[in-house]
Amino acid sequence: MTSVIPEPSNDDHADAAAFWFARMNSGDPPGVEGDIEFRRWLGEDPGNALAYRSCQQAWRLMELDAGEPEVLALRATALGPDARRLTRRRALFGLAGGAVAASCGGLWVVTAASSARALISTEAGQRLTAPLPDGSEVTLAPSSRLRLGFGADRRAAVLETGQAYFHIQPAAAPFVLRVGAQLLTIDQGRFQTAHEDGRSEVVVEQGRLRVAGRGRAGAPLVLTNGQGGEVQAGQMRAVSADVELETAWRMGRLVVRDRPLGEVVDRFNRYSADRLTLMDRAAGEVRISGSFRYDGAQEFVLALARGFDLSVQRTTDGEWRIGSPRKPSDEAATL
Repeated sequence: MTSVIPEPSNDDHADAAAFWFARMNSGDPPGVEGDIEFRRWLGEDPGNALAYRSCQQAWRLMELDAGEPEVLALRATALGPDARRLTRRRALFGLAGGAVAASCGGLWVVTAASSARALISTEAGQRLTAPLPDGSEVTLAPSSRLRLGFGADRRAAVLETGQAYFHIQPAAAPFVLRVGAQLLTIDQGRFQTAHEDGRSEVVVEQGRLRVAGRGRAGAPLVLTNGQGGEVQAGQMRAVSADVELETAWRMGRLVVRDRPLGEVVDRFNRYSADRLTLMDRAAGEVRISGSFRYDGAQEFVLALARGFDLSVQRTTDGEWRIGSPRKPSDEAATL
């Protein structure tokens, strides 16, 4: 694999950080290998995370118009075959196009010398990976909102809605996350959590996560590697979790294993800017397995049509409708 780190003549912290900021927020997912390389670079030197946050601040201040032809051209240059020979200015300008939605959706500025109280958010179809003030990292799923409350002796955040994956580094204070009525506490490790429609759930990839209901007495629920938590009867209960399946969204994919189509459509709509609608119960009960991108609605629904003899229709406003085989009275053109 060709290295994406800039040339030695351009490899100071600022230029490398600018490249990674452009790459991770380009709207073109870096894939598993790219994600691993980014994490490796981020952990090589504390200055890398500081430089990465500097890029976030610089982009916030530039307030560029993503639609300008000059900006689009610079993006093509920064993320194209010559990406290794880039400067910080080129990489930052290269964020235009698909990246602006992600970066502007998650506009935030954090400085290491002060408390961090900020909102990170994403829109439909966007996801954002960003370092936290303590050197930890969060990846927000589409349509998510995370509020930070970091201080000299405090690491706290609130997941207001959506889904987030955390890689928490050790520090003097534990990391405390409020998700609905639950308080999640961890010293270090990797976990994800979701809070949507009044429901909260947790998956622990590595570490020891303590879950306690706000204002409730008693010992907290402790979740460790490969365990999940779901709220049942008002309390979080431990359940087994398929970590690979549950966290595949970070790579832009949904992985399903023998699940009803109705459930898959709900998950697809959770992440994608496209919308799928089931037209009847029979279609929703079809069971499917596979791995597919959630930014590829047309490919997905056409695969359903070919593989399961389902009707696929697209309305004039862009909604995809999936149902039993098409009847003559059906509206909208069948693809």
